Amino acid sequence: MREITNEIKAEIKDMIFDYYAEECEVDKASINDNTSLQDDLESDSLMLVELIEMTADKFDMDIKLQSIGKYMLKTPMNTMNDVIDMFCKVYQFGNDIVEQ
Repeated sequence: MREITNEIKAEIKDMIFDYYAEECEVDKASINDNTSLQDDLESDSLMLVELIEMTADKFDMDIKLQSIGKYMLKTPMNTMNDVIDMFCKVYQFGNDIVEQ
């Protein structure tokens, strides 16, 4: 298990906001923790898969999409805060996120 520091959490949040701003063609300043993935950004599940792959590369992690999928079945991703929380847990627990 990796330690999640405030610096890592801020780095993850910034990466996620940058990604969605670019992919959804919106100003990053218009995104906040309560921004809805569907209603505000019109994002799709493929964006989340790409973001997972980027995170795995950035933090040198082996992340199985099956583990993330199982986690998301019990914890839906509706807002940016949900996504940030999930990615922090992925950083911390890796594929053991399902047990969290």
